Amino acid sequence: MILKQKFHYGVTQPSNYNLERIPEVIERVHRRLQRVQIESLPYERVLQKYDRPTTMFYLDPPYWERKLYKFNFTEPQFIDLEHRLRALKGKFILSLDDRSEVRELFANFQMQTVDLAYTVILYSRSRHRELLITNLKSA
Repeated sequence: MILKQKFHYGVTQPSNYNLERIPEVIERVHRRLQRVQIESLPYERVLQKYDRPTTMFYLDPPYWERKLYKFNFTEPQFIDLEHRLRALKGKFILSLDDRSEVRELFANFQMQTVDLAYTVILYSRSRHRELLITNLKSA
């Protein structure tokens, strides 16, 4: 799966970014997020607090062995995360970088590869491979 940018900057043509659409976009986001709970807690507490058969968690931890964040994960923390996800009553989608260590650790779950361009690298044309890991059953 390749995620594509839905707008463009224009040099020879005008940009397709339209400020007049902002209220419409905000309204659509408002409707989409009405029942979403957003927390700023350590992931262990979020999983413990909200785990129910009807809960869907999206987890986006730091990349494996990369010091890019204020709070990075160690290998034991990834192992702990895998154990907690195995015990979940609810459903989850976890995004991580596509590495052999990640594939091995999360091998008990479904995995899908996605190629994407990181938006923080403004002028990069390179694609980066990530994994979407889940306990959702394939159709």
